[in-house]
Amino acid sequence: MTLGVVLPLILILGLFTAIDHRRHRAEVWNQLSVLASYSGRIIEANLRHEMVEMDSEGVQGLLDTVAESGIFRVVYLLDSSGQVAVAAGNGEKGTQLDNTTPDCQVCHRLEPEARPQSVIVTADTGERVFRTMIPIKNGPKCGVCHDPNQDVLGLVLADIPTAPVERPVTADLRKKLLWWAGTILATVIVVNFAMGRLVMNRLARMAAALANFGRGQRDLRLNADSRDEIGHVAHAFNRMGRDIQSEETRNLELTAEVRRHADRQRELLKRLITAQEEERRRVAHDLHDDLGQDLAGLALNLESVQQVWDDPPEQVRSRLLQARTQVAEMTERAYDMILSLRPSALDDLGLVPALRSHAERVLDPAGIQLDLETRDLTHRPPPEFETALFRTLQEALNNVVRHSGAKRVRVSLAVHDGAFQGEVADDGCGFDPETVPLDGSGPRGLGMLSMQERAALCDGTLEIRSSPGAGTLVRIRIPVDEANDG
Repeated sequence: MTLGVVLPLILILGLFTAIDHRRHRAEVWNQLSVLASYSGRIIEANLRHEMVEMDSEGVQGLLDTVAESGIFRVVYLLDSSGQVAVAAGNGEKGTQLDNTTPDCQVCHRLEPEARPQSVIVTADTGERVFRTMIPIKNGPKCGVCHDPNQDVLGLVLADIPTAPVERPVTADLRKKLLWWAGTILATVIVVNFAMGRLVMNRLARMAAALANFGRGQRDLRLNADSRDEIGHVAHAFNRMGRDIQSEETRNLELTAEVRRHADRQRELLKRLITAQEEERRRVAHDLHDDLGQDLAGLALNLESVQQVWDDPPEQVRSRLLQARTQVAEMTERAYDMILSLRPSALDDLGLVPALRSHAERVLDPAGIQLDLETRDLTHRPPPEFETALFRTLQEALNNVVRHSGAKRVRVSLAVHDGAFQGEVADDGCGFDPETVPLDGSGPRGLGMLSMQERAALCDGTLEIRSSPGAGTLVRIRIPVDEANDG
C-alpha cells in the first residue's frame, strides 16, 4: 500500500524537479552568457583604446585589474597566431596555445563562421569554465601598426569558473530534494495513518470476522454504518451471515428430523428382522413338532399296515411302498424348510455348528469343497449379532452355489482387531459389484442389500471384493464392544 503511494510521488516529483532544475540551470547559463559577453566586449573596447594609444603598460594594467576582480579565472590577449601576447600577471605571456586540445576543439572543429563566442569547457585542471572569445577586428586606427588587409588582429580569451554559479543551482536542487523528501515522508505518514485507520484496520477486522465465520461462528456481524465500499461489503457480509445462519438452522432442524426418521426406521427394521426371526423360529418349531411328528406317525402307520397285512395284493403292496416313499420325501423337504427357516443348531449350539451344518447341506450337493476356519472364538456373541453373522454368511454361501461356479469355498470366523469377523471366499467366476443394483431390482442386488442392512443394524460393516475371473470375498465385521453391550 505504501509503495503504491510513494512510487508515483517519487516519479512525479522527480520529473517536476528535473524539469525545473534544467530550466533554472538554463536561465543561469543564459545570464552568465550575457554577463560574459558584456564583460568581454567591455574588455575588448578598453584594450582597443589602450592599443590605439600604444600604451602597453595600460593594456597590462587593464588585464591585471580584470583578473583582480575574482570573476575571471584567466584573461588572455592572443595575437593572430594564437600566442599569448598579454596575460594578467604576465604568468602565461609568450605561451603558444594548442588549439588541438579537447577544450579548444569544442570550437575549432567547427568552421570559423560557425564558432560560438561563448562555450562551457573543461580546463586542463579539470575545472569547468565558461569561456568567452571576443575577436579584435582591424580598424582604421589600427593601420598604423598592422596590415590593413588583416581582418582579425587578435582575440580576447576570458574564462569564468562555473563553480560559483553552479553552487547556488546545486544548493537549490538540494533544497528542493529535501523538501520533496519531507513532502513524501509526510504524505506517507498521513496516508499510512489514514489507510490504517480508515481502511486497513477495518479490513483486518473484516478478515478476522471472515476467518471466525469460516470456523463456524455464524453470529458475527460487522459495523456497516459507513457508506463507502467497505461499508457496502460489511453490509453484504452481515446479510450473508444472517442468511447462512438461518439456512444452517433450518438445515440442522431438517438433519435432526431426518436423523430421527432414520433412527425410527432403523429401529423398525431391527424389530421387523427380530420379529421375522422369531416368526421363523416359531414356524420351524411348529413344523418340527407338529408336521414332523405327523409325518413320522404316518410313516409308522403305513409300515404297521404293511406288517399286519400278511399277504396284500400286489397292487396294494405297490401303493403302500409308494406312500411310504412320498412320506419320506415330504419329511426330508419339511426338515429342509425347518433348517432354512431357523436351524435349531444356531440356538442350541451356536454360530460355528450352525454355519458348518448349513454349508455342508448346500455345498455338498453342488460338489463344492468347504474349508472352515475359526480363530479366537472364546465366547458367543449376543443372539441378534449371532443371527446377523449367520444370515449374512448364509446368503453369501447361497450366492456361491447359485452364481459362482466355484470348486472351493473358504469360510472363516474370528475375533480380529476388536470385532467379530466372518468371511466367505470362493474361487469362482467373480463379478463387478459396481454393476449390481442395490435397489432390489435383481435377486443378487436384493441379497447384497439385505446383507448390508443386517451389518448396519449391528453397527458393523460389509465388504464385498470381486472382479470377473478372480473369485469373490464377502467380509462382515461387527464391533466386539457393541456386541458385548447387547
